[in-house]
Amino acid sequence: MKNVNSILSAGRLRISMTLGVAMTAAALIVGTPAMAGEEIEAAGERRYMDYCATCHGADAKGAGPYATMLTKKPSDLTLLSKNNGGAFPFERVFETIDGRDMIGGAHGSEDMPVWGSAWKGTGVASDAGLRGRVLEMLIYLKSIQQ
Repeated sequence: MKNVNSILSAGRLRISMTLGVAMTAAALIVGTPAMAGEEIEAAGERRYMDYCATCHGADAKGAGPYATMLTKKPSDLTLLSKNNGGAFPFERVFETIDGRDMIGGAHGSEDMPVWGSAWKGTGVASDAGLRGRVLEMLIYLKSIQQ
C-alpha cells in the first residue's frame, strides 16, 4: 500500500508541477498572469468545443447532439466540483481525458474517433504537448463549475 500511495503522490505532484510550469510559461509569453489565464482558458474552451461538446453539449450539461446515441448518459461537467465536495477533481478529470480512467467504457478506447490523436499518448500523459492540451481543458472545465 505504501508503494501505491507514493505513486499516487508522485502523480499529483507531477500534475501540480506541470500546471505551474504551463501557467508560468504562458504568463511569460502573453505578458501578465491574468492574460495568461484567460488565454489558456480560451484555448481549453476551444478544445472542449472541438472534442467534448458533441456528447456533453456546448453548455457542458450532458445534452450534446450525440448524447441520445450513447448507452451511458454523458455527465454534467458543470457539477464536477459540486459532486466532489466542492473541490474540482483535477487528477480524476485529467486521467479521464488522457485515457487512464476509462469510466466504465463510456469514452471507448484511446482510438475513439471523436478524440482522434489529440489525446493519444502512452496512457500516463508523458508527452508535454498532450499534458498541455489536457491542462488547458482542465482550466476551462474548472472555470465553468456551478
